[in-house]
Order: sequence, then C-alpha cells, then structure tokens
Amino acid sequence: MTDSRSVQEVTEPVYPPLEMPSDVHRRAVSIWRDGLALDGDIYRPDALDESAKCPAVVLCHGWGGSKLTAERYAALFAASGMIALTFTQATWFGSGSRLVLAEEPPQADEKGEGTTRIRFIWDIVDPVDWLGNFEAAVDYLEGEPNVDHERIGAWGTSFGGGVAMHVAANDGRIKALSVQVAWVAPLKGERLAQARRRAVQAARGEVDPFAQTSDTAPGMPGLANLARFAQYDVLGQLDRLRVPTLILDAENEEFFPIRENGGAAFAILAARPGQIIEHHVIPGIDHYGIYFGGYDQSSRFACEWFKRHLAASAVMND
Repeated sequence: MTDSRSVQEVTEPVYPPLEMPSDVHRRAVSIWRDGLALDGDIYRPDALDESAKCPAVVLCHGWGGSKLTAERYAALFAASGMIALTFTQATWFGSGSRLVLAEEPPQADEKGEGTTRIRFIWDIVDPVDWLGNFEAAVDYLEGEPNVDHERIGAWGTSFGGGVAMHVAANDGRIKALSVQVAWVAPLKGERLAQARRRAVQAARGEVDPFAQTSDTAPGMPGLANLARFAQYDVLGQLDRLRVPTLILDAENEEFFPIRENGGAAFAILAARPGQIIEHHVIPGIDHYGIYFGGYDQSSRFACEWFKRHLAASAVMND
C-alpha cells in the first residue's frame, strides 16, 4: 500500500481566526459520496424552533483550501438566520483519499477473494469530481433539519467559485449564487490541447488516469487531473444560469485576467433581459486579500445578497 502524500507536502492556508458568534453553533459532519467521506461543518443559528424553515447555503473552497477557508463566511451567514455547510473537497486535508489499484487485479480464489496492493491518491484537483462533491453537499444540506428546500444558495471562492457557478447553472435547487475571485474561464490554446492529449492517453491506458507529475498549476499546491479539465467550461454553462448572481473580484488579481473570468461572466449574464446580476471589484486587494483586507466587504456583500434573494429576513418570523 502506497501513499502519494508521503512524497508531497501540502500545508493548509492560515486565515484570520474565526470568532464564533454567540448565537451560532458548529457541528462536524461527514458527507458521503461514492463511499468517500467528505469532511464538513454545519453552522446553525441557536434556538431554532423545531418547525422553523431556514434558507441555507453550501460553501466551496478553492484550490489548496479546505472547509476552513469559508468558516468565517458560514458563521456570518448563520448569525443572519441561515444554515450553512462548508466542506473539504475529496483528497484534500480531512476528506477521504481516492484508492486505486497499484498493480493488476489478482486472480480470485475459490471464495472469490484475492489480495492486491492499493495506492492512496491525495491533493488532486479534478473539476468533474469537485462538481459531484458539491452536489453531494447540496444533497446533505437538503436533509438537514430546518432547511427550506426552496431556499438554498451556493457560495464559492477562487476555483470553488467556478464550481459553485457551474452547479448553480445546472441544479434547480440552487436559488441564489455568490462567487468571489472566481476562476471560470475554460482552458484554451496549448493548455487545452494538452488536456485533450492527456484524456486520450488516459482512456488508452497510456498514462496514470488520476494525475501526472507534470500536471501542475504554477504556484499552486497539489496536482491537476488535467484530462478532466478538457470537459470543464463554466462560461459555457451560463445559458442555463437563471438565479440571482453576485460576482466579486479583487482589483489587483494576479492569477488570471478578471475580464476573462468574473468580468466575462458578468457580461454574458448582464446581456440577458431580466437577469439579476451584480459585479463588484474590491479595490486595493489581490487574490488572497479577499480573505484579509477584503473580507469585511466580501462577506457583507455575500451575506446581504443571500438575505435579499433567499428572503432570510422572513425566516425567524415564520
């Protein structure tokens, strides 16, 4: 049995500490998808009546993050009358690893049993898998007591912002969306050609289908399942996106051009009659500044968006 994490150290980003509101409590949960446990936390307002129905939000971290990326946002949402769920994507930090055979399956004995070596796969960014994990988190939240199934929102940051937008475009349960510093542009040019070559190679058994050591993103931890990126196009889903959408960007974004990402998404949606859409660029911050100097603005924008479009103000009076 081998473990890929033994040759690759990924450290969790350190965000400003959470000061838990006095009227909110947090509970650790496991979200199951295809036999794999995703590490999650539920944030709930205290003293909810058993019959109360609250709006709720699923929050998704970005590349190299975890459920802690969104904890301050989730606690703020809960203090405003919502139920919030954060979770860590599969193969990262506290969530489960993918298991793959490290050698050809053995011949079964007379009992139909056999032994083989397996490999644990860690720290992989697979956009198709991330979409399914987000859907599983929505499933989990739908079963949480007090959640109003007709008032579920989606929040995402960085790479998770694109994931949240993709899900909101295709899952009718999502009724409002807020994303920040979101990467939504599809691969293009040589990088797209490389992803397509990798998909062909993986399908033909010529390469490891889960990750190649060369499939990295500059300056980012972990590895990319590049073949899956050939299938991932958030902007291509926007003809299906109908819910109120808030897009927040950082003025000094250094990882990707805003005009090809949040700006492009805003332009597409704003051109649609009747679409509820806002785009704000927070001045004076870079990508990671959204969690530091930009936190007060980004969290306030998102919280007010969900309160308005999920009608949180009416919840506690139901």
